Amino acid sequence: MFCHLDPIFGVFRPWFSRTAAFHWFCIVLVGLYVRVDHEGRTSFIRWLSLAPICYDALVHFFYAPSWSVDTLIPVWVSWVLATCPLRTFHGRKLLIGDGIKVAKEARKMPAVKSLHQESANNSKQASISGHHFGVVGILAGTLHKLFCLPLQAEVHEGVDTLRPSEGLNGQPPTLVTRMARLLLATAEALEEPCYAVLDAYFAVGPPVLMLNEQLTDRGVQLVHLITRAKDNTGAYFEPEPGGKRFQERDQVKLMEVFDHPTCVTTPPVTRYGSPTPISYCGLDLFWKPIDAILRFVLVQHGDQRFILMSSDLTLPPLTILEIYTLRTKIEVLFDVLKHLLGGFGYHFWTVCQPKRQRGKPPNLSLLTETALQQINATLTAVERFVTLAIMAVGILQYLSLTVPTQVWRGHPGWLRTYSSSFPSERIVKTVIATEFFERPRKVRCSRTFQMIHTKKRTTPVEHPPFGKKEEKS
Repeated sequence: MFCHLDPIFGVFRPWFSRTAAFHWFCIVLVGLYVRVDHEGRTSFIRWLSLAPICYDALVHFFYAPSWSVDTLIPVWVSWVLATCPLRTFHGRKLLIGDGIKVAKEARKMPAVKSLHQESANNSKQASISGHHFGVVGILAGTLHKLFCLPLQAEVHEGVDTLRPSEGLNGQPPTLVTRMARLLLATAEALEEPCYAVLDAYFAVGPPVLMLNEQLTDRGVQLVHLITRAKDNTGAYFEPEPGGKRFQERDQVKLMEVFDHPTCVTTPPVTRYGSPTPISYCGLDLFWKPIDAILRFVLVQHGDQRFILMSSDLTLPPLTILEIYTLRTKIEVLFDVLKHLLGGFGYHFWTVCQPKRQRGKPPNLSLLTETALQQINATLTAVERFVTLAIMAVGILQYLSLTVPTQVWRGHPGWLRTYSSSFPSERIVKTVIATEFFERPRKVRCSRTFQMIHTKKRTTPVEHPPFGKKEEKS
């Protein structure tokens, strides 16, 4: 696998102004693959057998001015667009966005705040202290294997003072407007019109309005939104010619339309890879939060009823349903990013950050400019760590889709059942780690392996003399 990693890493060399920074970039990515524990930066030193003196250089790498996420992300997006097999719908790529909340208890870590969790999983607490990341990925793969390949991630809560921005029409930013701007920034980096699928939390007016306003040079809407509407959503039918426009008494509660079976058709639909009988109905209705027409799709699957909405009025209802079922791919991505690679296992803090008190957000307005710069630099280091982690996941997915046979040949383990001919991210990670630890002669000619080898420790680590008996005088 190292023979494939070298040319991929080499794509990003021109965007590091210093050779040392590029070397640490490669070392961190390999460290994410070969380490077993997720205990911060020390795990890279431990599992790569680096000299202990390298720890300070590794810390400096995440704060170094010789590279920037703002310049690295467009290169990453361009590489994904040029090399990875991406799925399209009606000529548009599919972006998948969502937020993830990561527990962090450090009192000196920037942007940590109390977060509320809504989940049907009873193992999750109702509220945690931590970071809230907004993540955008793109649908990649074939008919037999699909991935949500991550493109970009940034902290979306607790950053109003450090990174002031505008919401809709000059209003303060919110979670939904920050996600809309992240989708637009990703689509602009792709330089192609896209569809974006989000969950029901984003089924409000501001993100739809922001996406509708952004057009390409040809006058085509850059990003069309597909999401699940809330259960209490109401809309209006088009008024008859000469009639009054959209009176309140003419509002239709979309959940009540399910009680009229004549409005619903029942075709055979393939959902989550298996044929499933699903009833659906497509309606173009006026939605008051944006003062425009949207396409609503009412779907009934057994006893479940839900409503989808799309800003693209030309998209067939079945395609809208197919696109929304692919939203779950980002949940799989979060599991891989969090548990397999430890992409959120960072520990960056600064003494300039005021201590976080229970129920009271820290007041940063009283700090000096120097302190704010240091806090912002620490927050940037956090996002740099997560950015490198999402790049590591994307490379694993690329190898799974492009060289699956070679991955399976190098896999030393055993699986009881094979769900797909394309290996998972875990299988690819296992093959890379096996080559690094058990077959060093095979990868000795790799440039990345040589970078790591030059920083390896040459003498055994000295341990304290635990249990040594004192000599009697």
